Amino acid sequence: MKNKILFIKIIFYIGIAADFLSIFPLVFPGIAKIMFGLTNYNTSNEYLYVSRIGASLMAGWTLLLLWGSFKPIERRGILFLTLFPVLSGLLISSILTVISESIEFKYMLPLWIFYTVIIPLYFTAYFVACNINSEKN
Repeated sequence: MKNKILFIKIIFYIGIAADFLSIFPLVFPGIAKIMFGLTNYNTSNEYLYVSRIGASLMAGWTLLLLWGSFKPIERRGILFLTLFPVLSGLLISSILTVISESIEFKYMLPLWIFYTVIIPLYFTAYFVACNINSEKN
């Protein structure tokens, strides 16, 4: 059981690290420009406002995952909410961005590889936490 709880905590920690790192391209447009190969990058005041709203929400989710990691079984719902709508929304947004040709496939590929790994891990962690919870009751 301790190994299962450690696994769930590790999944929380991976999310914490990923969300924390995601704040930087939202706050600093130069980082986003490099990460996504943006050549016609508009950093208007309107864009900066919207991206900084996103950074604030990402920071909040980072802290929510940290909070969840302290009681991973009791707060397992955060894992599910991270899957839907957070990760699924980010994945859909990235696909639509490539389809619209705003960002080239090659720049999005590392993110998609990450999603390919993290989404199944979050599903697994959520179901493991649910099983542990049902065994307690």
